[in-house]
Amino acid sequence: MPQTVPRGVFWVDDFEQLEVNPTKRLLLARKYLPLPAAFREAATALRAMILSSARQGADGSDLLAQLYVTAAQANFLLSAPSVIGAGSRYDLAASIPKTIWQQLPMPYAEIGYRHLRLLTHTDCDWLAVAWGEPDRHTTARSHHQAVWDACVAEYMRAY
Repeated sequence: MPQTVPRGVFWVDDFEQLEVNPTKRLLLARKYLPLPAAFREAATALRAMILSSARQGADGSDLLAQLYVTAAQANFLLSAPSVIGAGSRYDLAASIPKTIWQQLPMPYAEIGYRHLRLLTHTDCDWLAVAWGEPDRHTTARSHHQAVWDACVAEYMRAY
């Protein structure tokens, strides 16, 4: 299984030092994806960047899109507690190459926001104001079920 966190490093300590710099915090969080806490840290950094953009009167729509995709990716990878015979959700998520899950389209109109647990109520309000209400609400995992099933099958063959 791929090693996400270097041995002997408690990566969360790095985040405490970057609390005042959300851009660096986001970069560090992305380095440690797909750890569940890394997804949370990325969302926290993106929220801070969105608020900063709003205070400066700048358009934060690209940041909002990044927040949405981050939440959808977390939902795709980590929404089930485990897979029978495959171990923990993280073990399985860590086995899926980033090139697969980072390239999955996460269409707001088809996935929506209600099942994306990483999003806060405020995040959902921002999305609805910016993009309107989606056509439906489902999980990113359900939306990409065939990809998920293929990844689980590959994991089961390898381990």
